[in-house]
Amino acid sequence: MIQTQTLNHTFAPDDVTVQLRPGTPRLVGVAEKEALLRGGESYGTLLTPEGPPSAVQLTAYREALIRNGFRVAGLIASLGAHLLEHVPGAVLVSLARAGTPVGCALRRFARQRGADLPHHTLSIIRGEGIDREALRRVRAAHPGRPLVFVDGWTGKGSIAQTLAGSLPDDVPVRLAVLSDPAGVADFAATHDDLLLPHAALNATVSGLLSRTFTDGRAGLHAARTEEQLRGDDVSGAYLDALDAFVARIAEPAPLSPGPRPVRPYDAVLALAADLGVRDPHLVKPGVGEATRVFLRRQPAGLLLRDAGHPDTAHLRELAGAAHIPVTVHAGLPYLAAALISPGAGARKGREA
Repeated sequence: MIQTQTLNHTFAPDDVTVQLRPGTPRLVGVAEKEALLRGGESYGTLLTPEGPPSAVQLTAYREALIRNGFRVAGLIASLGAHLLEHVPGAVLVSLARAGTPVGCALRRFARQRGADLPHHTLSIIRGEGIDREALRRVRAAHPGRPLVFVDGWTGKGSIAQTLAGSLPDDVPVRLAVLSDPAGVADFAATHDDLLLPHAALNATVSGLLSRTFTDGRAGLHAARTEEQLRGDDVSGAYLDALDAFVARIAEPAPLSPGPRPVRPYDAVLALAADLGVRDPHLVKPGVGEATRVFLRRQPAGLLLRDAGHPDTAHLRELAGAAHIPVTVHAGLPYLAAALISPGAGARKGREA
């Protein structure tokens, strides 16, 4: 029996069981964080307090929901229908935070079709692996049922590698994502790089949950509730909006993600090297990952495939405001990639 969690998130109880405990993180500013990372500190031990979403973020979220919402709903429906057919009895295990809204949406889709896909969310930290205690609790609650790990998008595939490298031998790797431009997921709704609306926000679309972290205590990985942002929370509204789009889909299209990319990040790493960034940890391909860099890191450069694509308008605006150089490469395999200065290198940590 899984113990009731006391973390005060804003997701509906029927949408997800949050396998995280409340914790007190080491809070640092962005500049201090980068200095600590240069010294070898794990990203998974540090947290930067979140402020309210900026006007750029809110515009990006709202416009992405209008522009891409129906397509995202179609991806959810196709992926959900595929999982119901091909992984019967599945338990959804989303990777906090970017995977949590997707897991909630998939659970809601299954419910609408009269099926039950239990959904838990837990932490995974690059360099440390999946939260083994959380995984143990999930398996104890659903003995013998297959687990499907859920994330929002892929970048280079680092989390897929971490997942594969840290799961127990008797737990198969089944990674499902909506957008898989890296070509590494087992179940991908599309291999296109696109702006999922929730990529534009952080805690305010993720149940007010912070990034996950470790603090040396045994047991579950931790998070904190960003209470100061409660008035800005759109977590439930986002899921309701996706529900409304899904309701317009008479029958989900068969899962058809398109040709699987083969190591597309190699081309991005080569372009980054030409610009003086040779550490792969400092190269974040994909519009979702690039957005994360601009929201909580110190970006040093922005690569774009198309100078006028609407899914990267917020990145162009953020780069302009911060005087970050923008380079356009028509052959870029992703819509965007962000570069972090070699003087601000992180060696470990999931940026969820």
